[in-house]
Amino acid sequence: MKVYAEVICRFPIILSLLFYPILVANSADTPKLLKAIPLSQTAIQLQFDGQLQAETAEDLNNYRIAPDVELEYALLDQRLNRVLLLTSPLEVAKTYHLTLPNSQTEIVLTLPSVNEITFGAGDTVTFSGGLQDTSLIVNKDRKTRNNNVGAESTLVCNPTGSVFFVAFDLYDAFEDMGVREPTQILEATISLHVQQCDTDVAQTVIFRRVLLPWREGRGVSERAADNELTYNSALHRNLPWNSPPAQAMLSGIDGDSESDYNGSEDVAQRIDGTCEIQGAGKHYTFKGELLTDAVRFWVVNPDYNYGYLFALRDGSVPIVFSSKETPDENLRPILKIRYRTQSGKESTPR
Repeated sequence: MKVYAEVICRFPIILSLLFYPILVANSADTPKLLKAIPLSQTAIQLQFDGQLQAETAEDLNNYRIAPDVELEYALLDQRLNRVLLLTSPLEVAKTYHLTLPNSQTEIVLTLPSVNEITFGAGDTVTFSGGLQDTSLIVNKDRKTRNNNVGAESTLVCNPTGSVFFVAFDLYDAFEDMGVREPTQILEATISLHVQQCDTDVAQTVIFRRVLLPWREGRGVSERAADNELTYNSALHRNLPWNSPPAQAMLSGIDGDSESDYNGSEDVAQRIDGTCEIQGAGKHYTFKGELLTDAVRFWVVNPDYNYGYLFALRDGSVPIVFSSKETPDENLRPILKIRYRTQSGKESTPR
């Protein structure tokens, strides 16, 4: 009996030794928290060094924030390495401690009065997945006027009239963050990378607000499917341009009011800004008060966020930009927004 008892006692030890390497490997494979960024009074984004499982990432028991912060919801991002925590209100400039009890991780958090976020496609931006972009190719060949190029890795504007469209979906991000007041938006800029520009002479690209809904599509210079953007239509077969290719505009219709949209004009008559392009292989920033005003308008009217049309105004050669399909995600279009993290007079920076 004594020998039997010793065997029974040793058996769990032997099992633990056998499985110890597996347990250690699993622990090592668990994604580690890289950083935690307070986005607003009620939202914090966590970034990990690997992909998470939704069951674990969205379990509120895996997070603690002190002092006195209640966790209301956890949402795993589609990239699977980011988690958005929705919380009870945080105070600006106050120090908080975020802990992950299961991994003994602790990070100090402080909500700034002014913050900056980015929109686009890929892992390098704060919010990914809400970007549409495509070119509208002006070609004399009528057989190609219902073609779609939404899946191309480039965006093109040229002297023959080809233009391109870019739109960033802000609604879900602002809704989750609790940013709902246009006065919170301080500045907006769009960054575009130029792949090709075969001249050393500066060329001017303009951008106008789009007043009709459009969809980029999945084609690569091929026949468009229903509801994809083409020379003839904003939404193929269902919504033609008022004046193909997206040329209908009327003085005074600039995209500043709800009545400007979904009507008899394709794009705003007013130019919201310009950017001089001189050389390829670098990023260019499109900015201006009117671009910032557009983002403020879209915060209140997300259903009318149809983005911008970019066109060559002064130039003699095509300019080729990188689209969201370009393999290097650091070259894709980015919208950057600087904003107040809380609403009201108390959030005004000094």
